[in-house]
Amino acid sequence: MRGTVAIACAAVLLTAGCSTGGDPSEEAGAGEVTQTSSGSGPDASQESLPVTAAPDDGAGATSTAAPAPPTDLGALDGPLREASQWVLDQLAPGATGPSAEEAEARFASDFLNQVPADQLEPVFATFREGAPLTLTGVEDVQEHPDGSAGTVLTLSGDDPIRLSIRVDADGLISGLLLQPGTPSDLPEVSSWDGLDGQFAVLGGTTAVYVGEVADGACETVHQTSDQPEPAPSGSVFKLIVLSAVVEAIGAGELTWDEDLTIVPELKSLPTGELQDRADGSTVPVREAAGLMISISDNTATDLLMDAVGPERLQAAVERVSDDPDRLTPLLSTRQLFQLGWNAPEVREQWAQADASEREHLVQELPEDLSALQGNPFAVNEVVWPDGVGWFLTGEEICTAHAVLQDQADTEAGQPLRDIMSANPGLPVPEGATYQGFKGGSVPGVLAYSFYVEDGEEGAGTVLSVQISHERAIMANSFTELTQSALGLLVTP
Repeated sequence: MRGTVAIACAAVLLTAGCSTGGDPSEEAGAGEVTQTSSGSGPDASQESLPVTAAPDDGAGATSTAAPAPPTDLGALDGPLREASQWVLDQLAPGATGPSAEEAEARFASDFLNQVPADQLEPVFATFREGAPLTLTGVEDVQEHPDGSAGTVLTLSGDDPIRLSIRVDADGLISGLLLQPGTPSDLPEVSSWDGLDGQFAVLGGTTAVYVGEVADGACETVHQTSDQPEPAPSGSVFKLIVLSAVVEAIGAGELTWDEDLTIVPELKSLPTGELQDRADGSTVPVREAAGLMISISDNTATDLLMDAVGPERLQAAVERVSDDPDRLTPLLSTRQLFQLGWNAPEVREQWAQADASEREHLVQELPEDLSALQGNPFAVNEVVWPDGVGWFLTGEEICTAHAVLQDQADTEAGQPLRDIMSANPGLPVPEGATYQGFKGGSVPGVLAYSFYVEDGEEGAGTVLSVQISHERAIMANSFTELTQSALGLLVTP
């Protein structure tokens, strides 16, 4: 199977082996393209890649329908069409390159500042190693106020791909995301109880929650346990941080355009790209928020947490949880790394400490992160059984999504729906009109959370899947079951 590689937001991200646990859905990166209903051209042309595979039927069961027919680039025109065709050519069997010179002519300078031109050829080569692909879908063009435009292409085959591409106002490629597409042999899932049973076979503990969202609140449809315990959620907690940012903006304490300064004491470990930017450089709040959600940028998260302050963060926690002490203090990602893998003497005290004691313990964490920064593979021990992490119930995760969708209707929250849907996490099921996503992973933890609409804006359903294990998690089977479960959200 092809390695999962994403070229996104001017960064190349390998989705396996990252320091936060290698969640293939979360760490795939961020194509800044809003997902829309699929559309395809009327017939095959020379712009098709060879071979066709059957797609999933959108209902979460293995498809027995005829394979999707090859298509062309349809209604795409101008620079977006030219750039899309160029990328398809790079993925075709027998293709070579691109050379550094060709990459410099095709990609925006901001992109190449993060991804050196000579690193692009091996990335494309990775995707040429597998079986040939067929272009079978072209989604609607998304045009943006800055003059950029993007779309999403579906490439079918043994290892299907969803390709998100964006070109800037000059016609240069400013964003490129290659994600796994929907496999043609997804496991069959016909009910939530059945899903629980299939997850149980995989080992570890999986908590599934499904809730209907309306007016900023959740109504439970299904949960794995009648008395669910809070479970580790990894970076899903960043939904709470995003809500706090919107509240600070609404109160006039912050603006989306305001610059945040990157300083050493707020730099975290990957996932992300901001940890590699120069000390003293700046990033707008809007960009940081987008990176926090779409590629789960840890340094962006810590910058935003510092900007809004502990009182705003505490208020955001209280909006989603009836037990805010459990999440007090709300750890920054840097504090998580220090506590989990760089301060064993503090960690020993953490699990039994109450909220006030934990407030004191975080003050004892070492400031120096260099030991982990120099050896990110040191972040491999499973630490959630010691209470290290962000523990949430499925209902709390659902409420966090509901609060954000409610905030999206306010002036301060205008960018939220774009931020939440920039990286859909997994392919959007057929019939869905909008999909927001935030995932999370640390060693022994894998979490997915989706907000999906299939009709009226602001009235959707949340699917939360939280997996915990006392050893490393092999994500593939869990991911495929989650993909199948997404289909149940839009099944009539």
